[in-house]
Amino acid sequence: MNLLKILGALGLTQLGRSLADNLFHTTQAPERGSIVYCDLVFGSAEHSGVYVGEGRIIHRNRKGLIEAVSIRQFLADTTAISIYISCNAQSNAVGSERCAQIAEATLGAQTDYSLLNENCHQFCSYCLDGDMFSSTFTLTQLKRDARAHIQASQWRVWDLKHRHKG
Repeated sequence: MNLLKILGALGLTQLGRSLADNLFHTTQAPERGSIVYCDLVFGSAEHSGVYVGEGRIIHRNRKGLIEAVSIRQFLADTTAISIYISCNAQSNAVGSERCAQIAEATLGAQTDYSLLNENCHQFCSYCLDGDMFSSTFTLTQLKRDARAHIQASQWRVWDLKHRHKG
């Protein structure tokens, strides 16, 4: 029985997948304006943000505040061991300067927070397409938006040597 099957039997499939990604698959460092995400609760929920450089990620927190955080802060209060970044078909990180600029322009803004319509995924989608009223609220929808706007067709683990700065 392989590691993924054992972890799956224990209800830890996402943890096993993340471990395998770290050990056996190509890792990347993000580009400015890359979309990033991590698991919140063993793969049953995710958290996303926009990488803006120098180890900083801008996200909408659980209180609706748009803030810049370190990699360590982004992973705080999650079960995640990996952050995934937007990559193209050749496994190269992709981002958008416009996406990063929109994220930076919204720093400090406070909105209501809702799992269904004003969450971290909706914020990232807004940064990608400029639509403040985006109907994106799941990671699946955000990945669709990232594919359309920055040609992100793959998601790779953040390169280990760059993960824990900050």
